[in-house]
Amino acid sequence: MRHVVLAALLLLLAVPRPVQADAREAEIFAAAETARAAAQAVEAALLAPGSYGQGSAALERAQRDYRGGGEEAAAATLADTARRHFEAAAAAARQAQLTLATALARREDARRAEAFRLAVRDWVRAEEQLRSAAQRLEKTDVEGALARAAEATQGYDRAELLAIKAMLLTEARSGVVGLDTAGSARLAPRTTARARELLRQAEATLDADRRATAAAGELAAAATAEARHALALAQYLAAARERDATSEDLMLAWEASLAAVAEAAGTGLERDGGPQAAGEDLAARTGELRAQAEGQAADLAQRRRQITALEDEIRDLDAQLAGANRESRSLGERLAAREQVNEQFARLEQLLPPDQATVLRQGGDIIVRVQGVAFASGSAKLPASARTLLDELARAAQIYPGARLAVEGHTDASGDSAANQRLSQARAEAVRDYLVGERQVPAGHVTALGYGDSRPIASNATEAGRRANRRIDLVITPRAGAAP
Repeated sequence: MRHVVLAALLLLLAVPRPVQADAREAEIFAAAETARAAAQAVEAALLAPGSYGQGSAALERAQRDYRGGGEEAAAATLADTARRHFEAAAAAARQAQLTLATALARREDARRAEAFRLAVRDWVRAEEQLRSAAQRLEKTDVEGALARAAEATQGYDRAELLAIKAMLLTEARSGVVGLDTAGSARLAPRTTARARELLRQAEATLDADRRATAAAGELAAAATAEARHALALAQYLAAARERDATSEDLMLAWEASLAAVAEAAGTGLERDGGPQAAGEDLAARTGELRAQAEGQAADLAQRRRQITALEDEIRDLDAQLAGANRESRSLGERLAAREQVNEQFARLEQLLPPDQATVLRQGGDIIVRVQGVAFASGSAKLPASARTLLDELARAAQIYPGARLAVEGHTDASGDSAANQRLSQARAEAVRDYLVGERQVPAGHVTALGYGDSRPIASNATEAGRRANRRIDLVITPRAGAAP
């Protein structure tokens, strides 16, 4: 016996220290790690960089020394020092949030505008100024901290505006800049000037009120469209010059375009008065066609309303006739229908093994309560042993042609309710997928619902009750008129 004990002790001593020390290491550094998390939650790295940096350095050194085989007591002392630094950093950060509130609010505005991505230089500079303000505040230099915070506020303000402009105006700016390369100022000077003016107005709108993004965006979109127009005109005119096109050639080309539009509209084009008169004539005729189309659309809408009213009347008559038919149904017909439902229910009971499934009625619904699908604990993977039972469920559904099927998953009350709900949903979906994929039950007739532990049928205080609560219910809703 002594040899066995000695061997066990030697084996224990042979286990590497990191394996033995995992739990003890977590215990030694738990308080410091908790304090660091609390400091991070109030952005102490930014708002109390001195204390937070001291805490980080002390904790890293303690962990490095401990893992390198240092004394546990020394590591614990250093970890406690780190904890105190983190706690001081959290307290200083909370105070800084009050003192530097204006700068922090502008920082949040700039962050929402993605200034850290769209105005990098100004964002980084403002961050440096805010960190400097926090450092001065840690040293109780409130006046210096407020001065730096004011600079940071201006920096964030500038970064936010630049970011908003970058988001709204980049495309328009690119389009206007591209006009210089295309030479549009020479070939299409008015359109080019209009594009530039629209962009200038968009910039000025944001300078006056950076929250006027809708108005600035509309101006920017108009500038982009006008820049494309100017570019198209410049390219067209440059091509005309290359082929030595005369003014008459350009006018004839314009007339040809108007003629094509007129032909597409089913009308002719009068050219006697020149291109301008032709354009005005075409506009007038197009306006007439549009008025006709609008009138036809109004007539069609009125006819549709009349048809809808007639359909409503027909439905009312059908409902009245149906009511009369229901009242006139003979007692024999009702008994025959009830007999059919009872026969279906009896067939269903005979089809399913009583030790794996129970058939119940609930109003007009049929509930097949299945305990035979034994999922592994915490798993939604369908066990191979359940396939035979699920095949029987598919055949059971065939007894009620056209019925709606709902696969409901349920768990016992062990564990977290939210996790139970997700697990029950996944299990219900696994059963539904098998019925649809393997047994060709129409997908549109089957739904999957997970109820977790919210609908127990037995007490969760006993193992038998918990086992009963872990179930799959197949709820069959027969077609209207098929229920007893």
